[in-house]
Formats: sequence, structure tokens, C-alpha cells
Amino acid sequence: MSNQQWQLSGSMPERYEEFLVPVIFTPWAQELLSRAALSEGAELLDLACGTGIVARMAATRGVRVCGADHNPGMLAQAETQSAGQNITYRQADAAGLPFDAGRFDAVICQQGLQFFPDKPGAVAECFRVLRPGGKAVFCMARGLEENPLMRAQVKAFAVHLDADEANAIRAVCGFADPEETGALFTDAGFDPVSVQAVTLELNARDAGAFVNGLMAATPASERIAALSPEARAALHSDILAGFGSCHHGKALRFPHVPNVVVAAKPA
Repeated sequence: MSNQQWQLSGSMPERYEEFLVPVIFTPWAQELLSRAALSEGAELLDLACGTGIVARMAATRGVRVCGADHNPGMLAQAETQSAGQNITYRQADAAGLPFDAGRFDAVICQQGLQFFPDKPGAVAECFRVLRPGGKAVFCMARGLEENPLMRAQVKAFAVHLDADEANAIRAVCGFADPEETGALFTDAGFDPVSVQAVTLELNARDAGAFVNGLMAATPASERIAALSPEARAALHSDILAGFGSCHHGKALRFPHVPNVVVAAKPA
């Protein structure tokens, strides 16, 4: 999968915010912010900020936040969602951040690193823009076998769409090795570096509506919209069936398992 396949455009950022952020990205924003343990007045870079859920939650805690993302559509949606909050946003390449050295107390990156074309360059840039003693907190999905959310989509897309669309979802789990992940941060100069498999149980009260959201907020959404109503219904049914025992009546309750990195820049 190319990095560009997850550069959502048009109405996609709005769908991402509406359907995916409440179920997936809000609980993880809370988790990552708790690990960053920022004090009021601290400065945070929300890297690959998407529609800005980490930035918005941090700002409510008195943290000064800058969100950075490569995608102008996501940034526009982030600005809409955070209207009235003291947050700045910048379009930026993760491997060439437009910030002075030593500016931030922390960098948080939620489900972004696996899509960066230059991962060593991006992590080195995070090291550069952190103050001594600053902290990088990242999370990236582990393998499909641990993540029914992506596994269900990959299986159904392979049947109803094609291998390319399935591989676009598979790429969410494309940087899952904890040793490789830890080495990336150690090589950039971080010390100590912790890489931990962390599980959150995520909840969608209306399973059918959530699967509709998955179908609408994916790089394959145009392909899905072009299907016949019968084909879309079959795809929807197979995604939902792919959650297996995580489907409880009307609701979904499923584990979501990434590697969480907490890495410090030496003081």
C-alpha cells in the first residue's frame, strides 16, 4: 500500500470524525495523554493529528498544542472541530517538521507512524523538536490476528472488492514488530524506550451503524458506494460477521491492540 492511499479527501475527513473518532480514536487519545502526563502549560505536538482529537482533549487540560498533519483536508476538519480552542495547526511532513529544536515537552502520534514513508527520519525529527527530558508517546496497531477491527475488513474486502483494497486496510497493521519499533527510537537517541502491547476494549453501541461508518470512512469508500445495494449489503454483512463473538446483540465490543511506545529524550 502506498502512503497516499490513506490521505482521505473530500467528505472523508468529516466521515472519519463522525464515525471512527468516537469509537476508536477518543479512547486512545485518553490513554496516550495519560501516558504523556503533561502539566498545565506544557507544549505538545500532536503529530499526524488527523481531525485533532488528541489536540482537542489536551487543550481542555490547559496544554498548549500544535497539531501537524500532511493532509490539508484533515487539518481543515481539525480546525472546524476545535473552533474556539487555543490550538494551532500546521501542514507538515513528519520527516521535516517546521518547528525549532527543543520546542515541545511531548510528541504524541496516534496510529500514524506505520504510514510514514521515512520512519527513521520522522522519529529523528521528533527527537530534535523535543526538549531534554521530553517524551514521545506513539501507538501503532499490532497484527491482524490481535485486531478484529482490521481483520474483519481485510477478509470482507478481499472477497467483495479486491486485494489492493484489502491491503490498504492490512497496512494499518503494517508496522507491528515491537523490536523493530523499539530500535527505531533507540537509534534516534531516545533513552529509555518502552514498547508495550496495550489492549483497550472498544465499544460501538450500534454495530450496524458502526460498520456503515467503516465502509464510508475508508480509502475504498468510492468503490463501495459504486456497488449495487445488494453487494453493499453483502459486504456489510460479512464485515459484521468477521467480528465473530465480539458482536453482542446490537452492539460491538472488541479488543484493539497496538504497540505503545513511551520514549524519553535524555535530560
